[in-house]
Amino acid sequence: MRVFKDLGFVEQLGSGMSRILKAYDKSIFQISEHFIKAVFPFDKVMNNGKSYNGDENGDEKLVLKMLMKQPNITAKELSILSSFSMRKISRIVKRLRESGKIIRIGSDRKGYWKINEK
Repeated sequence: MRVFKDLGFVEQLGSGMSRILKAYDKSIFQISEHFIKAVFPFDKVMNNGKSYNGDENGDEKLVLKMLMKQPNITAKELSILSSFSMRKISRIVKRLRESGKIIRIGSDRKGYWKINEK
C-alpha cells in the first residue's frame, strides 16, 4: 500500500482500488498463492485518451480543460477523471484561483467555475 500511496493511487488504505480499476482492467493483477503483483503499463495513455507529461503546468491545463467542458464539476469528480488525489486537485484549484484563471460563481454546492480567458 505504501507504493500505491507514494504513486498517488491512494489517499488512505484501500481507497485507490476503484480508481485503479477505472484506469486499468483486471489483467494488470497477477495473483499467486503467496502474493499479488500489479504491473502498470507505462505506455498506456491516461486521462480519458489525452496524453499527459506530468509537469505542473500540464496538471493545470488538464484541470482547466475539464472545467471548461463541465463548469459545475465537483472536486471529487475532477479527482476521479484526472486520477489525481483530492489533495492535488485542491492545490491545483487554489493556484488557478490565486492566478485569476478561474473564479467560482455561486455557492460551493450549486455554483460553477468561470474560466478567465487571458
